[in-house]
Amino acid sequence: MYPWFVFAHLVGLVLFAISHGASAFMAIRLRNERDPVVVDSLLKVGQLSVGPMYIGLLLLAVGGLGAAWSANLWGNPWVIASIGLFIVVLVVMWAIASPYYMGLRKALEARGPDGVPSIDRSELARMLDTRRPDVLTAVGTIGLVLLVWLMVIKPG
Repeated sequence: MYPWFVFAHLVGLVLFAISHGASAFMAIRLRNERDPVVVDSLLKVGQLSVGPMYIGLLLLAVGGLGAAWSANLWGNPWVIASIGLFIVVLVVMWAIASPYYMGLRKALEARGPDGVPSIDRSELARMLDTRRPDVLTAVGTIGLVLLVWLMVIKPG
């Protein structure tokens, strides 16, 4: 079963990376946008990637845990470090991204009679003027590189 679990793990990684990459590029583009209609559209496009991202995350986790179980690798330090790092990166990214993007979506809910978001442009600019996408990119990239390193080098 080990090769099938590794296969599921890698397919999950690809699906997660592609889907999450779409959200990452949306976040970087969003920071420089000031038109409420465009911001709203970008957030909706970014939201489309969430479902496939979580499917990839599930495959990645099930495949990785299944591979560790089927190959009897649970006591290895690199497996424990990989799981711990994975959880830390997920929690940090969720804690930084979710409240911010939920707040943006909530701020854009109010609509004028023409159906256009009625948020004040200066308030929107204040909300978008953030380094969160940079922090998220750094945490995600460093975390992913460290996870790949742990799985290839298998230290300990």
